[in-house]
Amino acid sequence: MESTSLAFIAIALFTAVPTASLIIPHVKTASR
Repeated sequence: MESTSLAFIAIALFTAVPTASLIIPHVKTASR
């Protein structure tokens, strides 16, 4: 179960990092 949770976390981070890098610039420009 630990290996499965680690794989899930790795996939979540792998997908979250590019998503954040795309969303953050839009949020910053929108806040301005």
